[in-house]
Formats: sequence, structure tokens, C-alpha cells
Amino acid sequence: MNLKGFFQKNWVYLTIIALMLIVTAIFFKPQFEGYGVRQHDNIEAIGMSNETNLYREYTGEEPKWTSSAFGGMPTEQISLDKPGNWFKAILNGYFKVFPGSFGLILLHVFCFLLFARLLRLNPWVGLLGAIAFSFASYELIVIQAGHLIKSGAVAFLPALLGAFIYAYKTNRMWGIVLSGIFMAFELTMNHVQITYYFLFVLLFIGVYFLYEAIRRKEVKKFAITSVGILAAFFLAFAVNSGNIMLTNDYAKYSIRGGNDVTINPDGTASANQSGGLDRDYITQWSYGVGETFTLVSPYVKGGASEKIANSPFAGQIENSDMSQAQVNGVLQGYSYWGTQPITSGPVYLGVVVVLLAFLGLFFLRDKIKWPLFAVTILTVMLSWGKNFMGLTNFFIDHVPAYDKFRAVTMILIVAELTVPVMGVLFLNELIKHRERILEQKKKFLIVLGAFAFFLIIVRVVGLNDGYTNPMESGQYAGLNEMYKEQIMKMDPQVAQSQYQLNLADPQQVQQFIDAQVESQMSAYKDLKSARKDIFNSSMNRSILFTLFAGGLFLVFLYSKSEKTATTVLIAGLIILVFADTIPVAYNYLGAVEDASGSGYKYWDDASLAAYPISATKGDEEILDSEVRQNPALASKITNAKVKGEALADELGYTGAVRSNVINSYRFYALKSATNYRVLDFSGAFSSSRASYYHKSLGGYHGAKLRNINNLIDFHLSRTNNKVLDMMNVKYFLQPMQNGMDTAILNPTALGNAWLVKDVKEYPTANDEIRALGNKFKLENKGTGILLVNKQPVKNVEVFGGEKLQYLVPGRPDSIPIQLASGLGKGQEAMFVMDVRGNTNLVPLMTLEMDTAKSFTPLVYLKVEDSFNPANQAVMMNSFSKQLTKKQFSGEGTVKLLSSAPNKLTYKADVKGDQLAVFSEIYYPIGWKAFVDGKETPILKVNYLLRGLELKNGSHKIEFTYDLPKYYTYDMISRIGSILLLLLLVGVIYMEFRKRKNDNIAETE
Repeated sequence: MNLKGFFQKNWVYLTIIALMLIVTAIFFKPQFEGYGVRQHDNIEAIGMSNETNLYREYTGEEPKWTSSAFGGMPTEQISLDKPGNWFKAILNGYFKVFPGSFGLILLHVFCFLLFARLLRLNPWVGLLGAIAFSFASYELIVIQAGHLIKSGAVAFLPALLGAFIYAYKTNRMWGIVLSGIFMAFELTMNHVQITYYFLFVLLFIGVYFLYEAIRRKEVKKFAITSVGILAAFFLAFAVNSGNIMLTNDYAKYSIRGGNDVTINPDGTASANQSGGLDRDYITQWSYGVGETFTLVSPYVKGGASEKIANSPFAGQIENSDMSQAQVNGVLQGYSYWGTQPITSGPVYLGVVVVLLAFLGLFFLRDKIKWPLFAVTILTVMLSWGKNFMGLTNFFIDHVPAYDKFRAVTMILIVAELTVPVMGVLFLNELIKHRERILEQKKKFLIVLGAFAFFLIIVRVVGLNDGYTNPMESGQYAGLNEMYKEQIMKMDPQVAQSQYQLNLADPQQVQQFIDAQVESQMSAYKDLKSARKDIFNSSMNRSILFTLFAGGLFLVFLYSKSEKTATTVLIAGLIILVFADTIPVAYNYLGAVEDASGSGYKYWDDASLAAYPISATKGDEEILDSEVRQNPALASKITNAKVKGEALADELGYTGAVRSNVINSYRFYALKSATNYRVLDFSGAFSSSRASYYHKSLGGYHGAKLRNINNLIDFHLSRTNNKVLDMMNVKYFLQPMQNGMDTAILNPTALGNAWLVKDVKEYPTANDEIRALGNKFKLENKGTGILLVNKQPVKNVEVFGGEKLQYLVPGRPDSIPIQLASGLGKGQEAMFVMDVRGNTNLVPLMTLEMDTAKSFTPLVYLKVEDSFNPANQAVMMNSFSKQLTKKQFSGEGTVKLLSSAPNKLTYKADVKGDQLAVFSEIYYPIGWKAFVDGKETPILKVNYLLRGLELKNGSHKIEFTYDLPKYYTYDMISRIGSILLLLLLVGVIYMEFRKRKNDNIAETE
């Protein structure tokens, strides 16, 4: 190979790559100083995958199931190794050379430069696009949040788009093969939602190429290219068949599939269900219509959901004209005033790049701009989600698989790609055909001026949001009622002693409330004023960049030297895009100092990023308790400690991180030798911290199994103790006021398995899940109105999830009715009001003994039915009909002998035929039960547990989990990898032969 010739031919691209290596390395300076990004979702992923990773380390096996989260779930979307995917191995090699966040952003750069190369763009124009695409604020926010596979999936999109266009416009063979290669990498990142949204881009552009083929009468050529691309995509699919197909199987039983429960916990019909996720869940994160303006001006909604004191605007507020008291108040307010529940920052594309794309709509001759523009507008409107439900509902109901994905704001990654693409296509054409623009100079200046004028108008008029959002303004509008409610609940003596407030004096109470409201409204006014300043400074910024860009275009239009004009324009625009996008990105992942000034806001020591989860006092209490109950555990934990110490020494870790490494092994030894569950009340179902150290009933995952999600909604969120017992929750981790936690033993946990006496049958899942609690009979005994879900009733049966209220004559507000879940079947109580207006639920016997008549009866309550998991099993008819009988004696024992994520072994000794219930999650794929070596059907019991009917006598019971499809898909993946790479080698060889023959022909 002629290296000199190679460098001479490619020196521009090599220079650009070297430049971007330096820029990216400087941006991620903390990474090279021994820091790692403090990533919330990555920490949660570590917690979820710890058991799987250590099991793999200890045994060399792939478990495919984890018992550490949500009572048990498959590992397809947590940590499942797929050795047949060679593209995964290639990516692993890449990230060894270019690790961490640095490597992810550099991958964005490489892929956009590939796009530019494939479309034969000026390399410097490609650099401009690479900066805009790679340092768009959302990409840095994604990494900061820990959504690493999402970032990697986005990175490959420009390369995939370039190959797709290249196949139709330039070189069919190379385009097809590269399309397959890049799609294989894209799918290997295993973020199907990103790939799914990108398919909209390919669809729109594909339709455009079809139109062009029909117009040019080249349909056959289009068809051959399309079939070739589909074949290449099929091979890419085969490479990733394990990811895709196993995930597809899992999705059917997750919250991304259908729901067998068709009611809400309050008993009302679920109006927001779809074939996949619930509509409310899909649109929980929806971009505001006005918030879309962040695409061109980053802080028009205030940036991230953080206090202004911790935001980039703290200095601006501190140097404002407000008094110090006002400044102090404003700094404690929140900078973000958009409509999302919470956000880490804006989706900012860069006003300069948006300007280029806007100019391209008028002056780019390549008609591919129209499908790019159309898909951009569509996806922006889809990002509005619940703010534009007409379009969102249409897509949920009619577009295949759209209802499988949540957080519709994520679709803005399409605009993040298409806008820079339109911008660089226009800029490339502009510098190649300057004379065309010079012929339309007046029109060009009008369009340029219109863009700047529009920004100025927005700067002057604002976004008509009052620098607040509907939820916030509603809260402030209700201050009077909120304070009144709080004050009237106070003890009169406390009110008098602490506030010198006489609750019996309505005028004095109202004056006190008015003073509190006035103070809050004054602070609110100051906050909105500060937000207005943030909005104005953001718009000033965008206008200024637009004017600078306009100046460069004026130089380009009026310079007599075309070379000078082009050089100034490209160099100036690159500098502007750099200065426009990177500082915004820096605010969300750069080396920003934290509030203390002693560290970084987004970065921790790299060792802490690798082992971020510490054991708590409560964790140690659980470990000590288990060792006391079973002293044989001590040696296993000691051996694990030695292994952890050796690893910590090898890694050179000290202090708290060293303890984290050691505890990871200590608690894994405990987890492997025991089988019970823990519920951490400090995180419950939104944290995987407990999953790192224990077999947890909680966890953190965006695609939980549907059955556990429904159980959370209907029972666990209301702390139904009987359901906790059947889930074998042996310990509760309870947070304390000192910031630590403590372990509380649950003495009523039912253990690993037990025998029941009765089976209660129900026709639907709605009935089955509600049967896991109490059924109450309510009767209005007062003179007021009993409301159930805002509907007046006299007598009613409820299950505890309903909204229960009572309207007392003469009182303007309703009284909430609380039901006691601890009441047993047949027990009666009365909801009463005392002479001071306080309400309570008292036993009927207490009311009968109230000779002074100090209580006024309002609502009579009787527990008509109560779930008793120790003796009863709740089953749907479809499973109970498999039983030989419905009544059992419950005599005998079932004891767990050994447990592993993928295998559980029990010994049963039963007298007569019995029904055994196991505190393990029922999942119809992969799990098999063997009784004395004979496969036995697993029954679904108590909505989400496993059951087996056992014959009289002693039995060995084994539950095993395996996925034969896993091995089949792994083989398919290996074959697909080989074929796709062979195709690439073949194309390279053919290209080499062609060039060699061309060189021979030239010499002859």
C-alpha cells in the first residue's frame, strides 16, 4: 500500500479527525483525569445486573433470569451475553480504544464524517455537521443520564442514512453492503426505540426515491436496490436476532405488551390502554409546543429542572438589579418552566445549523430536502405527545409498534439528525454553485432577514407562557385554600403559642392566610421576572449568532474573490457552530464545578462510577440476622470477602470504593445461599439499590413484567401486607430520620412455598387481582352524601382503591374516607365524626360503648371478604380447571433445598393430594417444573405466583429456566455476522480488482 499517496489523498479528513480527537478529549478532560460520569440510569443498570454478572463470573454460565429485581424477571433487557454477534465484539474493541463518554461522542463524529464522505460533501462542511450533530445538547444529556446504548444507537444514524442514500444515488453495491453493516451496528446497540424512529426517515426518503424512479422511468433499478437493501437489513436483523426476538417474546408479557387487567385500581374502566403501553405512560414525557423553540434557542424554557442556584444562570441572577433578599429567594426557585415532569436540559440543535437548514428549504436544489423536512415536522409534532393527542392517538392506534415505546420526546433525535443534514447539503451546494445564489441575491437576503426578524419578534413578544407552566400557576392559584386547610388542621393551642393565631376568629385566620399568600406571590413574581431575563438572554444569544452568520453570508455574497468568500464562509460557520453548540453542551456534561467548588457537577471518581452502590446499615443488619439464623453462612461470606479484597487490591481501590467492591461479593454470597425478598421503602419500585445486594421486590426498569406492575398499582403501592407476605418479603429496609436505614423483620412472610386448603376461582384477571385484598361493604348512615369515585351512592361494595369521600351538610369540602386494610373477614367498623369535626374509623363495639354520643356515625363498613394467602389460593378459571379438586387439607411441608437464578430445588412431603404455592414469579416462557423428574404444568396462582398440584407422598421438585431459542438465535447471529462480513470483504476485493484493472488499462 502506498502510504504517502494515501495521506496525500486523505490529508483533509485525517486532519479533521485529529482535530476532533483533540476537541473531544478537551471537552471530556475529566475522563482523562480519572473521573467517570455520574450517571443515574447507569447506576440503576449496575444494580439490576450485579447478580447476573457475578453468577456469570462464578459459574461461567448465562443465567437468563435474575431473582434480584421485581421478584424475578428475564435478563434480556438487563444483561444477556450473545457471543454469536461479532459486531458486538467489534464495538467492544472500539470502546477499549476510545472508552466512555469520549468514545461515544467520537463515534457520533466518525459516523457523520462517513455520511459526508458517502455523499461526497466538502470535508470541512462535513466537519461543521459533525460538530452540530455530535454536540447537540440532547446527546450530552443522554450520556449524563446514563442512557449509553441510546447514545450509541443515535451515533450510527448518519452513517446508516448516508449508506442508504448512497445505494440509490451513487453505488448500489457499496450502498447495500454498508447499509447492512451500519444497520447491524445500529441494532447491536439494542435500543429498538431509536431504530424504530429512524425508520420514519428511511421510509420518507424511500418514498421520495420511488417517486423519482417513477418520474425517470427507473422503477426496475429502484426495485433492485430496494430488495438489496432489505436483504442487507435482513442479515443485520439475523445478526441481532437474539436481541430482537427474545425481546419481542418478553415484550408480550411486559408493560409494553397488552394488559389482562382492564380496570384502574379504583375500579373504573381503564380508558388509556392500548395494545402496548398505557397512553398516559407513553406521553408522560411530552415536549411542550412552545418548548419546541428550544431547538433554536436553548434556554427559552429555562434549561434543566434544577434550582437556579445550581444552574448556569446563578451568576446572571446574582448580578441583576434585584435586592439581595429577592436574589436569595429566586435562587431557590426552579429554572425550568416547561410542561415536562422533569428534564435534564433542552433539546438544542444550534441556531446556526437551523438557519442553514431553513435557507436550504429555499435554495437547495436537491429535492431530497422535502422528505427530510416532512419527517422533521412530523416527528416534532409527535414529540408533543399529550399536547397534541389527535396525532398521537392516531399513531398509537394505527401505526404498528408505536404503542410499545414511552417518552415521545425521544423522537426529536430525528430532527437532531435531519436538520444538520439539510444544513450541510445546502452549504455544500452553496459553495459549489455560488453563482446560483448570486443570481438570487435579493431573495437570499430576504429569507435571511426573515429568519432574523422572526427571532427578534419572538424576543419582543415572548412565547405567551407567562414564564410559568399550568401546573405551577395552578398551585399558586390554590395557595389560599392550601393554607386554610393546613391551618384548620392545626391544634388550637399550637396555633396560639407558635403563631399567636386564634382559630376561632375567622377574620384573624384570613388575615394570616392573606399575609402568607402575599409573601408567596411576591416571591413567585420575582421568580417569573428572573425567568424572563433568562428567556431574553437566550433569545439575545440566538439573535447574535444569527447576525454573525448573516455577516458571513454578506461577505460570501459580496466578495469579489470566490476562494476568499468560500474560505471565510466555511471557516466562519465552523467557528460559529462550535461556539454555538459546545458551550450549551458543556453546561450539561462538561467540567462544570459543583456547588461546593471542590469537585465536578457531573463527574465522580472513575472507581466510584464503576462501583457506585454502597451497603447501608440496614443491609448489614440483614446479613447479620441471616448469619445468626444460619451460622454456616459465615464461612461463605468470609470467602467472598477475601475474593472481593483481592479484586479491590488488583484495581488499586481504597476507601469507600474498596468497601463497595468487597460488599458486592459478600452480599452476593448471602444472596446465593438464601432465598427471601427485601423491600426498600426508600426506593421501592424506582431504585435498584436493594437489587444490588439482595433479592428485591423492587427495582428499576422501563419494561417491567406486566403482572408485577399491576400488583404494584393495585396492592403494593398501598402496602397490602398480605401480598407482601405471599411475595416472601422477609425484611423491610426502613429509612430513619438520621439519613440511615434499618432492617425490620417481617414475621408473617410465608417463605418459599406453602400448602393451601382452598381455591377461589374467578373468571377474569380484574377479579383475580382485586381478590388479593379486602372486599368492603359500605352503607351511608349519616345525613350527608357518600361519594365513590365522585359518584353518590347509598350502599356499595369496594376493594380499597376507590376514591371515597363524604359530604357533610354545611361543610364546603368533602372528607376523605380511609379504609383499614388490616381488618379481617367479618369485622365491622364505623366511619365517624367527633364534636370537633375530626373523623376516624372506629370498631363498631367502640361506637356501641359511646354512651356520651360523642361520635356522629357517617358510614358503616363491613369486611365481606379478606385474602388469606396462607390458606387460600386465588386462581382464574382457565388454570383452576386443571386441578383435580378445589379443597385440600394443607397437610405436609415443602422445603427449598437450593436456589440459583435459573434453578430451584425443593423437597415436598405431603399427606394426600395438595396444592403448593411458590413465592416465585409466574412467567410462561422458559420456566419448567419437574416433579420426581416428570414435567408438570405450572399453574398461575394469586395472579402472579407459581403453583403445582402434588400427589400424596415425598417428592423432589425442580423449577428450571432455559431458553432453547437463545441458542438457536445465537447460531443465526453468528451465521449472519459471517455472511455480512464476507459480503464486505467481497465488495472490497471486487473494488480492488476493478481499480487494479483500471490502472493496467491506463498504463497500456
